[in-house]
Amino acid sequence: MEMMPWVEKYRPRRLSEIVNQEKAIEQVKAWIEAWLHGHPPKKKALILAGPPGVGKTTTVYALANEYGFEVIELNASDDRTYSMIERYVQAAYTMDILGKHRKLIFLDEADNIEQSGAKEIAKLIDKARNPIIMSANHYWEVPREIRAKAQIVEYKRLTQRDIMRALIRILKAEGLTVPKEVLQEIAKHANGDLRAAINDLQTVVTGGVEDAKYVLAYRDVEKSVFQALAQVFATDNAKKAKLATLGVDMFPNELLLWIDENVPYVYYKPEDIARAYEALSRADIYLARAQRTGNYSLWKYATDMMTAGVAVAGVKKKGFVRIYPPKTIKLLTESKAERTLRDSIVKKIMKEMHMAKLEALETLHYLRVIFENNPDLAAHFVVYLDLDLKEVEFLAGDSERAKSIWGKSMNIEKKLKEKGELEARVSEAGKGLEEAEVTAKEEEVGEAGTGEEEISEGELKEAEEEMEAVEKPKKGKDEKKGKQATLFEFLGK
Repeated sequence: MEMMPWVEKYRPRRLSEIVNQEKAIEQVKAWIEAWLHGHPPKKKALILAGPPGVGKTTTVYALANEYGFEVIELNASDDRTYSMIERYVQAAYTMDILGKHRKLIFLDEADNIEQSGAKEIAKLIDKARNPIIMSANHYWEVPREIRAKAQIVEYKRLTQRDIMRALIRILKAEGLTVPKEVLQEIAKHANGDLRAAINDLQTVVTGGVEDAKYVLAYRDVEKSVFQALAQVFATDNAKKAKLATLGVDMFPNELLLWIDENVPYVYYKPEDIARAYEALSRADIYLARAQRTGNYSLWKYATDMMTAGVAVAGVKKKGFVRIYPPKTIKLLTESKAERTLRDSIVKKIMKEMHMAKLEALETLHYLRVIFENNPDLAAHFVVYLDLDLKEVEFLAGDSERAKSIWGKSMNIEKKLKEKGELEARVSEAGKGLEEAEVTAKEEEVGEAGTGEEEISEGELKEAEEEMEAVEKPKKGKDEKKGKQATLFEFLGK
């Protein structure tokens, strides 16, 4: 059974139920009552202005419910809007405003009206015998011709306390509980947007409280990507889908990952899913071409394909659709610390062993086998590469084993310092790498052994002599060359 979106289920049905907008509601009631008393107000249109999720659309439907209007909702950014409004305005001449057919025209996103149609809409407002209400996030972006004909009612941004109260009421109605700190996080990240907060609450409840921080981590953008994708997937209007992602603080290649992740949850017919992925693949081609050529104007075409192309791909599932962050991003987030350690070790291998990055990454594989199976040999690499304890834990894959290797490395370093022969670590590391390759291959066929012998004083002396036999190190730069020559000899280079 599909779960009904809570934003619809708990949408206020009466003006008095709207959260903390008393001043705005008073102005709206006075304006609509002027219409109902047979004396249309001087300004026949009303602009409800304020941030997303503060109750503008809710006001229109609560007003219609309370005063008995049928709402004709039109999207102001749609090219067909002008002809639609004209049809309803003309029809109003044959209807009684106080009769059972009375209508209220609602223009959403009035701050997206094209300038070319603004004058025509302004003329229609003059002729109107129906109340016309518009909503806008920024009233100053509504074309001046329309603003001049409309009364502006400002809605204030909701506080965290307002949002918390509304969420608690919903939880009580559902018979559910959520930890207070999770509710506080939802209210904080919603940034005054009650609609976004309710959607987040439903997402957290359906996905489990454990998932809450993961979901809320993505709310710290100017316009929530969750909100934007919900709008993309809720419409089959290409222009509306394109506009939905305008405020999202995200590069197109990141947005593509989000849309890609959610397509299977939105469409259920295989052919519709295939069409959506076809649009995404075309977007991906444009993004790759932009990256390759530096022609970033191609981003626009990519965005059109991944929003409008996906939105019109087919018939969507009904009811509440949960938006999921991309698994790729989750995996990258979870493995960030691990990747940082890996990169740190690779840099040390590149520096000390004079290797290219690909060789260093391959060597990392051998080192892991050594650290997992041969603590004594591993200890020499700790000294040679100057690894810290966290890096040793990364290679050993076990904290107890890492501590054992770390202790052995301390003993080796102490002995080397006492003799003043730290260069000997180069020889031992060189031998170790050769043994590592053998050990790694044996490990892959299940024949790896574990050497548990302590390194003797004699072996240290032997390493010293072997190093001297290759080249007597000189002071300064020549000392580094001597170390390098010895290592390459052991590597067979």
